[in-house]
Amino acid sequence: MAIHHPTLPAVVADRLRQLIVNGTLRPGTWLNERDLCDLLKVSRTPLREAYRILASDGLLSIQPKRGAMVVELSREDIENTFDVLSVLEGLAVRQAAQRATEAEMAHIADLHQRMLRGYEARNIAAYFEASMGTHIAISRAAHNPALVSSYDRLNLQVQALRYKSNLDPDEWASGVADHEGIVQALLARDGERAEQLMRAHLYSKKAYNLR
Repeated sequence: MAIHHPTLPAVVADRLRQLIVNGTLRPGTWLNERDLCDLLKVSRTPLREAYRILASDGLLSIQPKRGAMVVELSREDIENTFDVLSVLEGLAVRQAAQRATEAEMAHIADLHQRMLRGYEARNIAAYFEASMGTHIAISRAAHNPALVSSYDRLNLQVQALRYKSNLDPDEWASGVADHEGIVQALLARDGERAEQLMRAHLYSKKAYNLR
């Protein structure tokens, strides 16, 4: 089986995506090519190709003669996106409760424990990686390709908002409690309960980012 390594533009796009998610590159920011080339130690060609990747993801807006800007979601965008995500992730966790293999369940449980360790250490980067990993693993365990393709694109667009909510200690603690309930219901294969909790979790994230 051939091993496919990511291209340089894909690597650069991933790094830029991280900078957008963690708030280093804030919504509405015009990107400075020279500064980013120096930071990422790349030439302008792969950087511009990375811009196009992120524009297709809905994270950047590219405007002729002006460059690239980090997309800023309106209140309506935030509300609509989280509303759709709550339906998609609710369906995902319900179907995962029905369809996930034991190996997939074990992987989700492991990611959840990694998330808890990140929280206990107050390591937000480690926490968020495991938290989003849990959400993504649940979407895959639903074994629903149509759901996954819709979920992946929408999730990319609000990852920065999901990350930001964890900078509030109370919201962070609430998110951890939400995850505990969701994962326990999923592991018990109680799809109805898991869906209810997942949708409530997403509504909470929406409410936080709209206040």
